[in-house]
Amino acid sequence: MIGLLAAGSTNAWGQQGLLPIQDPAYVASGVSPLVSGSTYLSGESGDLAARVADLEAELQKIQDKAASANKKAAGKPSVTVGGLMQLDWALFDQDAESMANVPGGDWQDGVEFRRARLFVKGEAFHVIDYKFQLDFANTDNANQGSDPDPDGDGIQPAHIDELIQSTGFADVYLTVKELPVLGNVRIGQYKEPFGMEELTGAAHLSFLERSINDTGAFVPGRRIGVMAFNHTENERLTWAIGAFRNELENGSNPPRRFDDDGGTALTTRVTCLPWYDEATDGRGLLHLGCAFSHRDVDDDTYRFRARPESHIAPYVVDTGNIAGVPDLQLYGAELAYVYGPLSVQSEYFHAAVDRQADADLAFDGMYVYVSYFLTGEHRNYDRSNGVFTRTKPFENFFLVRTCDGDLAWGKGAWEVLYRYSYMDLNDDNVFGGLISNHTVGLNWHLNPYTRFMWNYVNSRSTDDDPGVTPMTTQHIVEMRAQIDF
Repeated sequence: MIGLLAAGSTNAWGQQGLLPIQDPAYVASGVSPLVSGSTYLSGESGDLAARVADLEAELQKIQDKAASANKKAAGKPSVTVGGLMQLDWALFDQDAESMANVPGGDWQDGVEFRRARLFVKGEAFHVIDYKFQLDFANTDNANQGSDPDPDGDGIQPAHIDELIQSTGFADVYLTVKELPVLGNVRIGQYKEPFGMEELTGAAHLSFLERSINDTGAFVPGRRIGVMAFNHTENERLTWAIGAFRNELENGSNPPRRFDDDGGTALTTRVTCLPWYDEATDGRGLLHLGCAFSHRDVDDDTYRFRARPESHIAPYVVDTGNIAGVPDLQLYGAELAYVYGPLSVQSEYFHAAVDRQADADLAFDGMYVYVSYFLTGEHRNYDRSNGVFTRTKPFENFFLVRTCDGDLAWGKGAWEVLYRYSYMDLNDDNVFGGLISNHTVGLNWHLNPYTRFMWNYVNSRSTDDDPGVTPMTTQHIVEMRAQIDF
C-alpha cells in the first residue's frame, strides 16, 4: 500500500500519484475497487491466492499421510537397522626376553575384522524398546567363562588365528520404560553396569582397544540378567543395578547355563556431573562415577588375564584358574574432565578375591588418558547414561574438483591421544604377572560415522613373579578402518 500511495507513481489510468479509487471517473461509476473483476484484484493478487490454496492442499495431504503412518506404527514395533565394521591391522616387534618368555613366542603380524555387527532395534507402544545384535566376527575368548582350550589339545590359544570363528550374540534385550520408581527395566544379554570405558560403545572408543583392565580382568562385560536404571530429571545423576548370571556354558552361543549352584552377580553403578556447561552443550564437564559387583563363583575357580591392548596379540598376564574361590568383589572408580578440545579420563579397579583354604587375594589396575582435538571439537557426552558418545566434526572430510578446476576439501576432525595403563595380578601365592602400557594414538574422524585410527603401544610385562621371570618388551603398531550406520 505504501508503494501505491507513493507520490509520483503512475496508475492504470496514466495519472500520477492516484490509486484507481481516486480517479474521478472510477468513483463516479459506483463500482467497488475490490470486486473480483477489477484490475486491482484479478491480477497478481488473484494468482497469489490460488498458489496459497494449492500449498494448503498439499500441506493437508502431507499431514494426512503422516497421521496415517503414525496410526500404523502405533500398531506394531518400529524397526531401525544398523551395523558396525572395524577392520584392524597389527605389526609386532619384540625384544629377546619377549621372544623367549611370553606366550606365543614370536608373535606374527595379523589382520582381522575386529567387529562386523548388524543389529535391529526399535520401540513398541511408547514404553518398550528392544535390540537384537549379532557379531559375525566373534573370536573373543576373553570372558571369564570362555573355554581356555577350544581345540581340546591341552594348549591355551596364544594367537587369534587359533581361536574358533563364530557368529556371536552381542546386545539382545528388551526394555520396559517409564516405570514408577524403577524408571527402566532391561531383560536379556547386555553389558553389566560397570566401567565407563566398557560401557562406551565400540564405535565411539578413543583407542583401538579398551585398557588392559577391561573384559577378562576387572570388568565383567556382557551377561544375561535383569537391570533397573534411570537418571534424574536434570540428567546430573545416573544409577543402575542388576542381577546377572556370572558364568555361562563354555563355548555356548547363544549363551546358556544349567546349574543349581549359583554363579550369580549383583552389579551396580552410580555417576554424577558436578559441573556441566549447559551453554556450550558439554564443552566443559566433570564426571565422577563408582561401581561395585559381588560375584558368586559356582565352581569355586576364577581367572584374571589380559592382552597388551591388541586383540590380535596373545594373553601376556594370566593368573590361571584360582581354586577355592566361593566369591569375589569388584570395585571401580571413574573420573572424566572435558575442557573444550582437551579431555582427561581415568579409572581405577580393585578385585578382592575370597578364598576358602588360602589367604584372600587383592589385585589392582588403572589407566589414565589424555585426548586433544587439533581441529577444536570436543568429546560428546551422553548425560542419560553417563558415558561418552559420537564425535561430530565441525567439517566433514571431502576432496572434490570444482567446476572451474580448483580443488575443494574439508579436513574432518583430528584427535591426538596418550594413555598409560597398569595391572598387577601378583598376590600371596598367585603370580599372574605385571603389565604396564604406554599408548600413543591418532584418530581421523572423516565424519561422525567414519574413522581411521592409528595406535602405537609400548608394552612391558612379566607373566610371573618379576624376581623369577624377566620383564619383556613388546612394540605394537595398529591401524583401524571403521564405519558404522
